[in-house]
Amino acid sequence: MTANMDGPRWSSLLAHWHSGRGPRYTQLAGALQGCIQGGQLRNAERLPSERHLAELLHLSRSTVVAAYEHLASEGWVSRRQGSGTHVAAAAPRQTELLALRSPLRAPAQSEGELDLSIAVPTLTPAQAVRLRAASADVFGESAYHPLGLPELRAHLAQLYSRDGLLTTPEQIIVTTGAQQAISVVAGTFLKRGDGALLETPTYFGAIDVFRAAGAHLLGAAVTAQGVRPDELRRHLQSGPRLAFLTPTFHNPTGSVLPASSRERIAQSIAETGVPTIEDETLIDLGFEALPPPRLASYAPGAPVICAGSLSKLYWAGLRVGWLRVPRALLAPLVQTKTLQDFGSSIPSQMIALRLLQDLPGLRAERRAAVQPARDSLVSLLRRHLPDWSFQVPGGGQFLWAELPTRNVSGYTHAARRLGVRLFPGASMAVNDLPDRYLRLPFTLPPEHLPEAVARLAAAWQGFRERDASERLA
Repeated sequence: MTANMDGPRWSSLLAHWHSGRGPRYTQLAGALQGCIQGGQLRNAERLPSERHLAELLHLSRSTVVAAYEHLASEGWVSRRQGSGTHVAAAAPRQTELLALRSPLRAPAQSEGELDLSIAVPTLTPAQAVRLRAASADVFGESAYHPLGLPELRAHLAQLYSRDGLLTTPEQIIVTTGAQQAISVVAGTFLKRGDGALLETPTYFGAIDVFRAAGAHLLGAAVTAQGVRPDELRRHLQSGPRLAFLTPTFHNPTGSVLPASSRERIAQSIAETGVPTIEDETLIDLGFEALPPPRLASYAPGAPVICAGSLSKLYWAGLRVGWLRVPRALLAPLVQTKTLQDFGSSIPSQMIALRLLQDLPGLRAERRAAVQPARDSLVSLLRRHLPDWSFQVPGGGQFLWAELPTRNVSGYTHAARRLGVRLFPGASMAVNDLPDRYLRLPFTLPPEHLPEAVARLAAAWQGFRERDASERLA
């Protein structure tokens, strides 16, 4: 299927196709019409063949045919024997929008649905108590601080310095989560047509930000030991304007780049001068041995920009992130951040400052919540889905599973019918990636995991049986 259509893209566009009313063909037609009206589908763009879309959405071909015919009767698409189905040239045209890779929660999520498409750590009772204590008297400050609360910037600088990366408060820019941090850097260094280098697969939010900037995306493959230093060096020498790397508990594979590779990559960044974001949002989520030092520590003068956050370590609701910036890159990033807003939430920053006073305690609490969930998910998958393969990560939030199929995007729709939201791993690729991977977060409450895996197993059985019957036919 991947040779004939972009399965992950269409899976993303039609993730909520069955949220409407009426028979399935009208629900699908309504979803496609919404994509045309919203600008995600361009005039004259070709739609997938009936067979391929039926395979992807786990529908009968007759349902897709009926949906296309309905759209044609309303003037939204044109159909011609031999040339396929296209968005009608006369269809209403809106500003073109990206088909975002980032999975967003549907407006009306079904009761009892289990969401494995996005990792949102659960706030444990102990953490809730800590949060309430840290929230006392946080509403007194009202000044604008575009670069962040001075006390928080100073404390973050101390944390970096204690880890061996000497940092001053002036080198810290506080942002509204790590996503804004990435956007600030992309908005500073990327112009339309520039090259941007990312690992593949990688964090979908970075892919979306760089695509929105109009960048040409280059991908360096991630192995079990992270990205290969020699391959990355070749890409850096090709002249990209920005790079994005996650050396520690890589999202989504969970790999950790060895110290020797970090040293070589840091040297390549220093020699080529390519500004590089080091995503360290998962750096505090280790379960066993401590990871090697940051990339930036191996070449302090290199243009490595560290991007951190409290969302994964503590609670995404705070929306507190930050950048640790080399002095040579400060001026343009300060300007971009100041132009974007006059500062992130002061109460959230004050809470973050108080929480970070006990960083070892935060790490221990998160480890105590997440590690048992990882172990439970691993055990359940090995028992109920033994033909799925994966490496057990030493930290982070995800299992990166390889399934014996070339249509994981189609399987995600089969699972959705049984009340489990999934995210196809191919949507996290920069280059072509076989559609046989799933990113499975272990951030659900552990008591929900047995039901989630039971539904996954039931959906997998039905999906495989349907595939087998279609091959025989």
